[in-house]
Amino acid sequence: MSGAEIPLVFETPGGLCVSYRGRLLYSGREPSKLPTRVAAACDRGPSRLHLVLSPLLWYGVPEILEAMGPGSAVLCVEADPALAELARLFMPRALAEDGRIAFLEASSPGEAVEAANTLGAFRACSVLAPTGGEAFNATAYKAMAAALSADFESSWRNRAALTVLGDRWAKNIFDNIAALPAIAPEPLPCFPAAVVVCGAGPSVEDALPLICRSRSRLGVVACDTALGTLLSSGIEPDLVVCLEGQAHNLADFTCLGSGRIPLVADLSSHPTAFRAVRGRKYLTLVRITRSPFLSRVAAALSEAALPFLPAPPLGSVGVHATHIARRLARGPVLATGLDFSFEPGKTHARGCPSLLAEASRMDRLTRWPGQYAASFRERTLKLDDSRGGALSDPILLSYAAQLSDERATEAMPGLYDLRGRGPSIGGRSIGLAEAESLVAASSRDGGATMETAAEKQIGFDETRTANAVAGLLDGEIRRLRELRLSMRGTKSLDKAEFRRRVLESDYLFWAFPDQDRARHLPQDFLNRLMVQVEFWTYRLETLAASRG
Repeated sequence: MSGAEIPLVFETPGGLCVSYRGRLLYSGREPSKLPTRVAAACDRGPSRLHLVLSPLLWYGVPEILEAMGPGSAVLCVEADPALAELARLFMPRALAEDGRIAFLEASSPGEAVEAANTLGAFRACSVLAPTGGEAFNATAYKAMAAALSADFESSWRNRAALTVLGDRWAKNIFDNIAALPAIAPEPLPCFPAAVVVCGAGPSVEDALPLICRSRSRLGVVACDTALGTLLSSGIEPDLVVCLEGQAHNLADFTCLGSGRIPLVADLSSHPTAFRAVRGRKYLTLVRITRSPFLSRVAAALSEAALPFLPAPPLGSVGVHATHIARRLARGPVLATGLDFSFEPGKTHARGCPSLLAEASRMDRLTRWPGQYAASFRERTLKLDDSRGGALSDPILLSYAAQLSDERATEAMPGLYDLRGRGPSIGGRSIGLAEAESLVAASSRDGGATMETAAEKQIGFDETRTANAVAGLLDGEIRRLRELRLSMRGTKSLDKAEFRRRVLESDYLFWAFPDQDRARHLPQDFLNRLMVQVEFWTYRLETLAASRG
């Protein structure tokens, strides 16, 4: 490093200042004045992450710590190695020992998100630039701030889902774990040629002729609700994807009869899905939340050599199915039926259970009442759609945005939008004729439609799987019993050890709206936690006993 690239610290009448790469990074007269003003203007709301860009001599940071709201923390980042070395040299010992602050030398958004997660759970990101050092890496810092905001938004959206479904998901996971020897999941296949992902939106009807003509050259991945639509047109999908934690979607599978269609279901899916669908079973493990419990489950599955596909929490089965298809495909991925919108009086494609149920109730005086009620429910809004008349709502629009973001951030095969309607999903819009040419070209390059990995599987070891299941259940029961003894006062644990054990069994408070308070363990939280410990101890002991 040449002398011109080394930051220079020098005295001014108002304190130390820094010069670097031909510019002053603080005021030459009162270096601490602007950082102090920045600290005074910081967001004082609760649970804020204050992202301090290029802290240098740490002016203003103690004031931020003093002014910030409850549950907040400070993440200081520096992307320039020379300035990072300067910041480490001048960091006051009191700040280094404060658990509410972290210093990160990085330019990666992912590293910033990971560092923030070690500091706590936050509602928003507040960006503070107290020095001129921020200008040297403004683009990287902007990306960090955007990634943190997106992560916090996703976390709060997931928390809302956990509050409603957390206990249901935990029950499903344990029930499915106990049933793994019977489920016997296989390694997922791959698609050498093009793949079409079929949702249950009305646009899938337009693509049915194309799928039928190209079926021998085209892999088909279907959302569970689209199964009836495809089968009624004589199309048997290669994979049907299920993500539903409740029993509502069981009607999607009644059209199968005794047919054998391969199923990709998440470990958090309702256990009846694995029993309702015949054919090969494939397993995903969605990281519903950052969870030590789910990490133990993943480790146990890996140790037992059980194949599964780890996946991020994407909310919608359509987004989840697209993610799976892109993970398995070597060729282009086409999307249809993932409309995230609907027509007035028609929310799904023909053949879906909701439309079949409406048709069974129709008579001379009653015409689609449920469909019109669903089309014009509260918060429904009209889209600026080229076809006109398309409707949507904030939840569906959030799924479309999530698919667009997921498509942009993952280095996987390209996504092509066949829908011709609805909000953007990030893929290039193409017509049916161009799609058919794309499928034909992909087929020439890729060969067979689907390659199953079952032939490469060493063989499903039922005994090994049963032992892994027993070990996982026994370990969870042991943790719960120790927590119960400690909460009853029979076994003494210091507060730090008790907190660690509570956080290890985080599924206990997935459904708590204030789950972030587990770090502090107030008495009202402990009262509710004790009920959960008793319930889960009984449930897991019963589940383990039923397995013999």
